[in-house]
Amino acid sequence: MGAEREKEAGADLISSGERRSQRVRRDSITVSQDAETHLAAYPPDLSLADPARAVLENALGLSSGQLVVLVVEVGCESFGRALLAAAVELGLETRTYLVDMAISRSLPFRGRLESHLAEADGSVMVGTVGGLDAEFRRRVCTLPGRRRHAHMVGVSEAMMRQSLRSDWSEVHQVGERLRQRLARARRIDVDSGLGCTLRVDLDDSARWHNGSGWLRKPGFSNLPGGEVVTCPARAEGAYRADGGVWLHDGTAIRAPHVLRFHRGSLVEVEGPDAEAIWRAADADPQGRRLGQVAFGTNLNVLTPIGAMLQDLKMPGLHLVLGYSCPEHTGAGWSASSMVAALGRRLDVVVDGEPLLVRGRYARSVSHG
Repeated sequence: MGAEREKEAGADLISSGERRSQRVRRDSITVSQDAETHLAAYPPDLSLADPARAVLENALGLSSGQLVVLVVEVGCESFGRALLAAAVELGLETRTYLVDMAISRSLPFRGRLESHLAEADGSVMVGTVGGLDAEFRRRVCTLPGRRRHAHMVGVSEAMMRQSLRSDWSEVHQVGERLRQRLARARRIDVDSGLGCTLRVDLDDSARWHNGSGWLRKPGFSNLPGGEVVTCPARAEGAYRADGGVWLHDGTAIRAPHVLRFHRGSLVEVEGPDAEAIWRAADADPQGRRLGQVAFGTNLNVLTPIGAMLQDLKMPGLHLVLGYSCPEHTGAGWSASSMVAALGRRLDVVVDGEPLLVRGRYARSVSHG
């Protein structure tokens, strides 16, 4: 554990002249051994022990002797400690870093971290939505190699005690059944209530990705997992988001809103926070385009709690404006902005056959 031995925590800094000015008290700990000593001394929360072990053993499939890199944002020490304790219990080799916004933008630190990620069998990032540099987060996700990565950005302690206790192999099986059902789909019709209907057209280039959170091959998955997603060709009609709308900065909008689409782009928003949604969508030139259509596949999530990462995994269909997740969907375009919209108790028909009725999957999906 903590195999590396840097001479000092300031080794990331570009020059000795900058070292003194930039080392005004910083909470980041970029020496693995020191970060692990710090986390080990942090007060334990025993309720997080099982979710932490599930991430490493069930979601990532790691076993004794393998190397895991833990990247923990400053302020998220509680779950970071639980992950470290679970890793030790499983006999994993660990490298651990406690990171803030400043150090996430440090190119020397990024280079050093990437060299360790390239050697790792698995990795976990725990943080808040806006607390670390966005490009840093993306790079940790997508850096090539043999690594399996659990991305836990925006996860709350409530989620750690609820959806993170899921059996990810079961979530994966539900997603695989659904992905196979959608593989040749050409049209999705969504009835979200109060006269709101949306037609989504797919084409031959549509790639459905099962983001179950269960990984046994190189790649990454958000946790809590449980969605099957693609980038659509076109969308026409209205979608009633009565389960929540989330903006790119993590802002949650709970009041129902109606989003209207024409030729795949947002053209109208009805609701009390319409202006905020428009501002978020217009943060990128492509931000009004419908980037993702996604089905939630975590059958353990029964009702929204106001947390995007968990609510979007409950059975149903949600939309994402802007970001098309090209790494998984194969989309030829994307946006830096993202607005997610969730409807509750939807009726969804795929190529003329019911798939969701009042938010419940057909038995062929939920039970096999």
